[in-house]
Amino acid sequence: MGSLFNLAQADVSINATRIIYPASKKEITFTVNNAGKKSSLIQAWLDEGNSKDTPDNTSAPFVLTPPISILQAEKGQNIRVRYTGEIALPTDKESLFWINVLEVPQNTDDPNQLRIGIRSRIKFFFRPEKLALSPENAPEKLSWKLISKNSKWYVLIHNGTPYYITFNQIHINTEKTKGSVDLSPQKSMISPNGDMEYEITAKSDEIKPGINFSVINDYGGSSSYTAKLAE
Repeated sequence: MGSLFNLAQADVSINATRIIYPASKKEITFTVNNAGKKSSLIQAWLDEGNSKDTPDNTSAPFVLTPPISILQAEKGQNIRVRYTGEIALPTDKESLFWINVLEVPQNTDDPNQLRIGIRSRIKFFFRPEKLALSPENAPEKLSWKLISKNSKWYVLIHNGTPYYITFNQIHINTEKTKGSVDLSPQKSMISPNGDMEYEITAKSDEIKPGINFSVINDYGGSSSYTAKLAE
């Protein structure tokens, strides 16, 4: 006997892992690709961080064009994003939103086939003009401090920059402790003027002396840095 339900598989994807919207631009575009053998109905919108928001109740001040479209098989399509200005966003730091692209399941006459809409969701940063620091130099300005609590070591990181910074790896080897941070997707990003505290997991592996870490850059790649503990 065959399985009752077919497994859901996403054919539609966004061609980036993050999108930067410079405030100086009237609009930007990103591309959605359909790797499947059939055309797909897609719906796109932005939200302010609540994954349960829908196109009908989001208040993100952006317009996506087209919001709904048919994406042909094995084709790509550009989607334009325009800042409406209806809500004034900070001019001294980045603002974070999320782009959603929903692949709407096609109708089927097979009663044993489960129809599931598959959504792609990536970070969207609105970046003001003339920030005092470049995004490439921002990770070097982070402040690092070791804290001991309940026989465990933690690292407290302060982000005094105007950028969101997303960690990829954190390794620490000092006289006090040696280990790494187990980063989860939900706790890997530190906001402008924000603080994050991470537990350091002891490691027996070889770790270079000092603080060595990497972050996700504007292009979705990884950039490596070193740091010193705050005095």
